[in-house]
Amino acid sequence: QTCALPICSRFSHFNFLTTAPMKKVITFVLFCVNVFQLNCQNLVTNPGFESWQKINKPAGWTTALACTKDSAVIYSGSYSCKQVTASDSKELGQLIPVTAGSLYTVSFWYRNDPEGTGNGCRIWSNWKDIDGNSVSDDASLPLLHSGYLKSESWVQYNAEVTAPENAQFFNLIIRTLPNSITFWDDVLFEESIPTNLYESGTDDIIIYPVPAHNYLNISNIHNIQQIDIQTITG
Repeated sequence: QTCALPICSRFSHFNFLTTAPMKKVITFVLFCVNVFQLNCQNLVTNPGFESWQKINKPAGWTTALACTKDSAVIYSGSYSCKQVTASDSKELGQLIPVTAGSLYTVSFWYRNDPEGTGNGCRIWSNWKDIDGNSVSDDASLPLLHSGYLKSESWVQYNAEVTAPENAQFFNLIIRTLPNSITFWDDVLFEESIPTNLYESGTDDIIIYPVPAHNYLNISNIHNIQQIDIQTITG
């Protein structure tokens, strides 16, 4: 996903004195693309379960019932959360501030152990107002209260939802159903189209000459927030 950057610069053309060969110019172009991509901020704290306060307490998660640190079954990184249930469902949860009317993407990766005989897992999230009361929303409810999710290989659940009027928080809850075993990884909640920004690509950026000798010209950079020119070694 490519996201727009704030309109910070007043000029569309810059000249730089440089002795950079072609490889250094390529490094700069790749950096610009990364800036555009990284501007979408994942609002989930510790989304990949890489940080743990205890073996059964992932950092940043308000609720983490029956969740243990696992390094054997992971989607990415070094760890996942392994959640094992008996007769009751167990939850993972965070409360995330939102802006009413904004569009958000929520996603996560899950995998179920075949030793669990239950129905697997589901998302069971909702919106809350400033006082912590639930905000009903018929449009997003089917996406935030999913059916049963069960897979013995890694699968991503992904949905786009709009924060309803009066919503101040997103109550992120993912849940393992009774008699099931779920591995969770890479949980994401981010604003799909950042407020007051518009989407733009980097295809129209002009950099010349290539290779550069004394001067490097960069044009069509209206939406670039920051420019760094680095050598190939950083």
